[in-house]
Amino acid sequence: MQNQMLLRQEAINAAKNSNWSEAISINQEIIEHYGNDLEAMNRLGLAFLKNGQENEAKKVFKQVIELDKSNIIANKHIEKIKNKEASIDIVFDQNNDFIEEPGKSKIVTLHRLTGKDQLKKLKVGQACFLQLKNRYISIIDEASKHIGALPEDISFRLSRLIGNGNEYRCIIYKVNDKQCLIQIKETFRSKKNEQVVSFPSKAQANIVLPDDFILEEDIPFEVTGEEEDEEDLELAMEKINKKEV
Repeated sequence: MQNQMLLRQEAINAAKNSNWSEAISINQEIIEHYGNDLEAMNRLGLAFLKNGQENEAKKVFKQVIELDKSNIIANKHIEKIKNKEASIDIVFDQNNDFIEEPGKSKIVTLHRLTGKDQLKKLKVGQACFLQLKNRYISIIDEASKHIGALPEDISFRLSRLIGNGNEYRCIIYKVNDKQCLIQIKETFRSKKNEQVVSFPSKAQANIVLPDDFILEEDIPFEVTGEEEDEEDLELAMEKINKKEV
């Protein structure tokens, strides 16, 4: 019998290659030998769905929900089965928990989206990456292709935090041919940022940021029209003064 991590990787590879019969077999082996592995159960449910075995899939997802009522993946698939919607592809990763941690993670709707063809290739749970541009943060895939851009206020804040040493990871949270939502999570907070929350709540929005956090030069700001740079800078500084960032 292979170890659990090796079987897990084989199950993921089978799913990536759309080898659903093999994916079913491997995930069943994981569950048989290692008990109620929710990740393996969700993979099994998806494999059943993709293999045209909807009833079996429904049973597995219901078992997951019995063990974890708030399980996002299982609940989404049950809802889609109920509404007779096509199942979505999901990249399963033990780090992709989709759990919101106040101040440390945030679900963000992207702007400046890529084309529909590329959006259709994206999968829920897929890793994506932050790429700092001159005036905004672009979200790119593993091939460095643009997916979308962060809203201007989040671009500004994260650019400063990253510049001061913070680290983040992001994954695709929801995607279709019209929109893409990602989850951004703080994975490391630098000493310089130790008093600064990555994603403040409304109650925290009025906290004054450290002097070395707010700088005037190179303010990342998403250009949505053809306004002059001076007007963009003035609007950005007005937001800072109102402590909206």
